Amino acid sequence: MLEHLEPAVKDSRFPERGARRRDLTAAVTEFLTEESAALDECRYNDWLDHLADGFIYQVPVPVLREDPSLPRHSDHAMLFEATKNVLSLKLGRIGLRHAWSDRPGGTVRHFIGTVRAFDTTDERRIRVDSNILASWSRGRGETALVSAARQDLVTREQDGELRLLRRRVLLDVEVATHEQLSIIF
Repeated sequence: MLEHLEPAVKDSRFPERGARRRDLTAAVTEFLTEESAALDECRYNDWLDHLADGFIYQVPVPVLREDPSLPRHSDHAMLFEATKNVLSLKLGRIGLRHAWSDRPGGTVRHFIGTVRAFDTTDERRIRVDSNILASWSRGRGETALVSAARQDLVTREQDGELRLLRRRVLLDVEVATHEQLSIIF
């Protein structure tokens, strides 16, 4: 009855990196470029088509630590966690008259770099690590610029197409602002 209140993922650990797959770098970079362009160009249905049905999006809480060998982000606490269905609802509201917080709409730009592909224990899945710089602006005085590391789990569907199965965004800030969290990385 309360299933919708359960966290989207019970185990928030991300698959370990296997062997580096330089032969896949160009293909996954192209995939991530098109996926980000769909968001930048407000083609939300196209962006959702890049996601697998079981897609999970996570933004873990940054943790300030004195010991640099400890993880900089929580394994359990999330600033934001959503499924493909939740993101579809969120994006479907944009442009509706009653979505007053989305008026005027913002402009988002994604800049992707340092894309690296790795094997996982499942041969149909690829772990892709990348860096991202994203900007969000809505008029004067409302601008956010944020950098992050991304960990993506990409799956090769039966039709041969790549789809995002999971995305973990590791923000490079200690305390995220509302504007930074409104960006879908």
